[in-house]
Amino acid sequence: MRFEVSYSSGTRHEVELTGSVAVLGRDPGCDVVLNDTKCSRRHAVVEDGPGGLVVKDAGSANGVFVNGRRMEESALRPGDTIRLGDVLLKVLHEIGETVVVAPDDLEPPKAAPAPAFVPPPAEPRRPRPAHWTVPVAAAPPRTPAARTRPLTVRVLSGLWALLVPVSAGSAALAAWQLEAGLPGWLAAVALWTLLAGLALSLSLGLRALAPWARHLQVVTAYLGLLVCPLTLAAATVLLYMARSDVKRTFEPARAGIAGDGAGSAEATFALSIVAMVLVGIVLGALAVLFLAPRRAA
Repeated sequence: MRFEVSYSSGTRHEVELTGSVAVLGRDPGCDVVLNDTKCSRRHAVVEDGPGGLVVKDAGSANGVFVNGRRMEESALRPGDTIRLGDVLLKVLHEIGETVVVAPDDLEPPKAAPAPAFVPPPAEPRRPRPAHWTVPVAAAPPRTPAARTRPLTVRVLSGLWALLVPVSAGSAALAAWQLEAGLPGWLAAVALWTLLAGLALSLSLGLRALAPWARHLQVVTAYLGLLVCPLTLAAATVLLYMARSDVKRTFEPARAGIAGDGAGSAEATFALSIVAMVLVGIVLGALAVLFLAPRRAA
């Protein structure tokens, strides 16, 4: 039995089966594998019996259509079309099949001149394999990967985010220790608002690898050099931000390219900054507790 298989995309190929029973469907174990989502796993069965080909619905969801009519079982002749889902199968003549013609269609043979050259006999056509699958379409091109934030940049973004609650507690503690009254508390709230806005802007900007965030980080690091508890941490941040590979990470032209960062030195920079910030916080808290005037008992 031979079929011409046509898909809605325009792809066509022929299938030649040597057995007397052929199962059609999406299951890879079928004799003819149909790459169509509307086809059931075992959609139909074609049998080659004494009376010719017969197609039977194998309990499919969308049915079997022979020459446009839905059929549970139907005899097939060369030229008939079977539709399974969006796939069309046309029944082809068997190779070497005897064609019966009416006597009226016969014409007396005409004498033909002997050919000057007799070509050699053609090689027998090789039968196609029983199992046939349509080539899978090529995978779509991959979209460029998003920029990767270096470890130290992620640490700095997290530290700036933590500064919001830490600065609130530090401002409240300073106002309480200094006993400045209502003006002192108002000044503490204003200072915390300024620090919180700066910290959130830097945290989000560094996370997005925005070029302005790097410049603002450099400026704040220079100001941090003037604060004794944070001098070492600020100096480390300046050394990190001055590296050429870190500058390239913040360049807009490198969108979609993984950031280089500081390579193997990322862990060293990140741990150094965290350790020095913690030391600075401890020293600053001790200075507020012991250098500020005590509250009256």
